[in-house]
Amino acid sequence: MKSILILLFILPIMTFAQDNVTWDYPIKPGAETWKLLKNNAEKVQACQVPTEKLTAMSTQELIHLCLNYPLLLDIFAFNYIKDGFGKFESDFNGYRELIKRDNAAEELLKLYKNMDPTSIPKDGSILEKGDYVFKFSFIELFISYPMVVEKCSTNEKMEIVNELLLKKEKKKSRPDWYENTGIRTNYLAIVNILQSDTEKFQSGLNIAQVTPYIYWGILPTPEIIDQIDQEANQYVKNN
Repeated sequence: MKSILILLFILPIMTFAQDNVTWDYPIKPGAETWKLLKNNAEKVQACQVPTEKLTAMSTQELIHLCLNYPLLLDIFAFNYIKDGFGKFESDFNGYRELIKRDNAAEELLKLYKNMDPTSIPKDGSILEKGDYVFKFSFIELFISYPMVVEKCSTNEKMEIVNELLLKKEKKKSRPDWYENTGIRTNYLAIVNILQSDTEKFQSGLNIAQVTPYIYWGILPTPEIIDQIDQEANQYVKNN
């Protein structure tokens, strides 16, 4: 998985399929015009969506636009996912528009439910397979973002956690693809959502102990992982 991540950083990003596109990035990695951009700031600027287009887009299209953001993999270029994701939010006006939408979580969950971690394209290139795998991590980060989660009811949060648990078990059947980043973002999303529902969920987790491991890129000890699983399943059961 580590070698796949390195390859995806080095080679041009493939794009996730999307329907009903009303706007697309005018410059993309691999194009000669992209190579002429001098630094990250110029690349970020080239990826901004015109304001009038943003407000006219459906939430579904915004999600696909975010998944196709040319600099999306930069999230994992930082020591901490939190820092990488913070830069992504700060840099990209498309995601800032998405998190304003009241139905962001609903549409993200709808897409997430229709995906199967084990359906990695058999005949695809390593880039196509890597894109498919990382799509799960990106959606997990999107759907557990505080501004998205705060718009969700307890029942909606429960539904998201339940789906995260289902996806996690399927990911574990393909450790060759999901053993690090794929599992890490799954647990990070679960913990973030559980912690957001303080009225319904009294966590016994030591968050100060759990989150640094997940942000750093190393999963907590098996004992803590078991505790997260138990509390997540209890949360779903109680709601």
